[in-house]
Amino acid sequence: MKKLLIISLVCLLCQMSAKAQCREYIEAIAESELDPYVLDGNFESPIVSEGDAVEFYRTFMAGLNYKIDVCGMDMFFKEITISEVEKKDGGKRVVRNVLFKNFGKNTEDQIVTTSDGTSLPLNGLNFYEFTPDHTMELLIKVKIVPFDGGGGLKLEGCLGILVGFSN
Repeated sequence: MKKLLIISLVCLLCQMSAKAQCREYIEAIAESELDPYVLDGNFESPIVSEGDAVEFYRTFMAGLNYKIDVCGMDMFFKEITISEVEKKDGGKRVVRNVLFKNFGKNTEDQIVTTSDGTSLPLNGLNFYEFTPDHTMELLIKVKIVPFDGGGGLKLEGCLGILVGFSN
């Protein structure tokens, strides 16, 4: 019994250490990923595996320029969907409209121009820049697409979801 307790405690400490290392890694690269935007101080840094999906809600204020950047897990394609949501009676959130999606039909042909004038293909793009005309709540969802050549191994790694802003 005592041995089982010690093994459980060691496993828990290793998991906490991995989460802390992931957060430190994402925090270290945040400035270069968001440049010229400034990190708003809050970010997500979960440890994920192939096939996992992460989603969270954030409020964005009207008139500010924002950049949502998804980094880490570079060996995998990340399906990113950013949707505006609204609360209905009873507090349930409902998707009102999809603002950004980097996969699916027609993304290969679409070109996006970033704030610095760079033109990039939408398919596979890992960030979204926008300026809301009204305060809105967004649902940010990221799915890690499984790697075909993994040989049966399920790989995991650190994912960062950063939000930067500028005036």
